Amino acid sequence: MQDDFRQKLALIVDLAGVSRSGLAREIGIDKSVVSRWVSGATRPSAASLDQLTAKLADRVAGLLRSDWERPLAAFEAKFRTSALDRRIDAAVARDGDAAPASQQAITFCTTADQVHLAVAAMGDGPVVVKAPNWLNHVEYDLVSPAWGPTFTRFARNFRFVRYDARGNGLSDWDFGDNTFEASVRDLEAVVDGLALEKFSLLGLSQGAAFAIAYAARHPTRVSRLLLHGCYARGRHRRNSDLEREKSGLVDSLIATGWGNDSPVYNNALASFFIPSAAPDQIRSFAMLQRVSASAANVLRSKAMLDEIDITGILPMIGVPTLITHSRRDQIVPIEEGRLVAAAIAGTRFVSLESDNHVIMPGEPAWDQWMSLIEDFQSDKPGGGQGATIPVAANSTPVRGS
Repeated sequence: MQDDFRQKLALIVDLAGVSRSGLAREIGIDKSVVSRWVSGATRPSAASLDQLTAKLADRVAGLLRSDWERPLAAFEAKFRTSALDRRIDAAVARDGDAAPASQQAITFCTTADQVHLAVAAMGDGPVVVKAPNWLNHVEYDLVSPAWGPTFTRFARNFRFVRYDARGNGLSDWDFGDNTFEASVRDLEAVVDGLALEKFSLLGLSQGAAFAIAYAARHPTRVSRLLLHGCYARGRHRRNSDLEREKSGLVDSLIATGWGNDSPVYNNALASFFIPSAAPDQIRSFAMLQRVSASAANVLRSKAMLDEIDITGILPMIGVPTLITHSRRDQIVPIEEGRLVAAAIAGTRFVSLESDNHVIMPGEPAWDQWMSLIEDFQSDKPGGGQGATIPVAANSTPVRGS
């Protein structure tokens, strides 16, 4: 329960827009005491909690003393949308009419097992549907320096559709089925709900596995597969003690520090996923944790993903496929991407000079990555810059549609 308080306080402090030192001054206590509260090392006394609530309630509408005793899920449901609205308002104030959040339409579709999924669409042109990756929030992603420029560029060239997975973002956090099969059915529900007949599928990280499974089942509806950082085998299926150890370490970080605004924790988790990201991108990664999912949902989803193995369906894929991979990816080793590329006939495989799991806007490889996708979509020879690695002696660099 003390860990629950830490997560609640981190959300409210972020929403209030006050620093730890500023909060300490207002309450009249030492900054180190507030730091211990935020880190979860200790919880305020009843008297201190009364004083803390009174000060924060001036900045956070609707905050009551009794809210701290709410279950974490109920507390987040009450306040996390307000925290997100503040971030979006700040982005609109900064970017004016260029802020992309106002340029997308968000709707909801209902799956067969009655889970409500948030679906966002923006832009015009050939349809590209993004399968969900680990953390998503269709509103916050657009104002995040980690995701916003990438998604906005997609929308400049395509009708770009994406959605929050079950347990993520604006989709239902309370859900039953947590299987790979349910995730693929969710993708089917989204595209059927939009009445899409033909489209390309974008899959980043585990989203690639969902996209591949969909393409194997519905080959006539998929025009291209655009995959990055992909894998067919979860960490527990790679016959690697190191991969299992890394998985366990990430589990420990999630369980002990999810949503924490501590730079030490955020840098530790970011060192796995986006080690070369800019400071504002790392901060947005921390914010994405707080608004996109609970630690319990993240661990539940990760446990499922660690066990997937779709190697058997890879030879069934017959659509033009582009696979890109960061050369020094610490989350999904490049060998996993090569394995997928070697098993799908005619795949174009390109390694990119990066150690980030997903290419971040601002790094040199980002423009290369975007150009590769745009050129592959338009059938331009070569598909952009990067290092092409042959994956089979009899495969062609680019397979046409």
